[in-house]
Amino acid sequence: MLQPPSLQPLIPQEHTLPNGNTLYLFPNQSLGLVKLDITVEAGSARQTLKSMAHAANQLFGEATAKLTAQQMAEFIDFHGIIVERMTDVCTANISFYFLRRFAGLVLPVIRQMFDSPVVTPQLFEAYINNRRAQLRTSFQKTSYLARNRYYELLYGTNHPLGTYATPDDLDLLTPKDIADFIHRHYSLATSHIVLSGAIDPELLDLTEQHLAPLADPSVATAAVTLPEPCPEAYTDAVSHITVPNAVQFTIRVGRILPLEWHSIDYTRFMVLNTVLGGYFGSRLMSNLREDKGYTYGIYSTTQIFRGSIVFYITADVAASATQDALKEINREIDLLRQEPVAQDELDRVRNFMMGDFIRSIDGVFEVSDRYRQMVATEVDERLSTNLLNTLQTVTPEQLHALAQTAFNRLTTVTAGPT
Repeated sequence: MLQPPSLQPLIPQEHTLPNGNTLYLFPNQSLGLVKLDITVEAGSARQTLKSMAHAANQLFGEATAKLTAQQMAEFIDFHGIIVERMTDVCTANISFYFLRRFAGLVLPVIRQMFDSPVVTPQLFEAYINNRRAQLRTSFQKTSYLARNRYYELLYGTNHPLGTYATPDDLDLLTPKDIADFIHRHYSLATSHIVLSGAIDPELLDLTEQHLAPLADPSVATAAVTLPEPCPEAYTDAVSHITVPNAVQFTIRVGRILPLEWHSIDYTRFMVLNTVLGGYFGSRLMSNLREDKGYTYGIYSTTQIFRGSIVFYITADVAASATQDALKEINREIDLLRQEPVAQDELDRVRNFMMGDFIRSIDGVFEVSDRYRQMVATEVDERLSTNLLNTLQTVTPEQLHALAQTAFNRLTTVTAGPT
């Protein structure tokens, strides 16, 4: 088995900014590139209208009081800046990639984005038109509809994780709504800032100068706490969505796990899940793809949210194979509950997972992105420590015992043409 890596490179260096905020650093002097991640507590759980958080994230910084949208676009293109935006249920993130030698020009403009963001009617209209087209396309996809119904059933429609936007919801938004949301939730003084790549003393000085404003008392600062799943949420549910013009069925099976992310049982479940459907040589893939030919691909995974963890299996299959595919999925789950995993299969999975973990931290930008995800879910390095310990020590008997409690009360959703 591969030797476990040191976790030290995954722990950021800390630098205190003049406003008291902490700057988290992942330096690599061999690079000429810098990545700046700015995370704010401005996810969909904060919004009062559907799609508000997504709109704010997409429109934030597109124009400022000093730079029109065209001037901002020209500045970004001329300096080769890559901007990535992401919104989840709790947080919103903006990542900037730029050459180290342009830092003195880029950081002041980023400060402008936060100090004087502008949402023009033209930018807003363009966003609404694009978003409406995206949603209309998504609502024709069985995978999208199955995902939405799945989280509705698990969490209830009044929970942030159990609700989603429709094209009609966009008609309720206004440019003022988005501008107000940005003002309430986007602040450098209350954001989580991660700097990685070509970090040197001059870059730290520039960061102190431009990214350390004093806090604005009108900006929300508290971290988002998600509610418990709503009372109407239930498991053991079976639901079908009819999509008349679809050419395939999407299957989604799973549950909210009765586990905490910092528990050793969760990292053991990660191993169990990999055996079931977490890699190309998994049981689900071998059975439903390689042996039966029901699907091009099937996988199972877990997703950590603040306060809960969701497990699911998903696949796209031909309509004629849907019921047979569900039977084989249940069969593979039952086998894990009935019989311990063979030692040679477990060893193969452990080697795969160790190699996958090492690949996931092979590079300072990969490490910083992993850290950003930890911030969004309020996970810390106990998860990595537990995982590496589990990969060294887990036994077939432990996985067998875990399968008894984890693989029950499953919710099943299908979406397809009939």
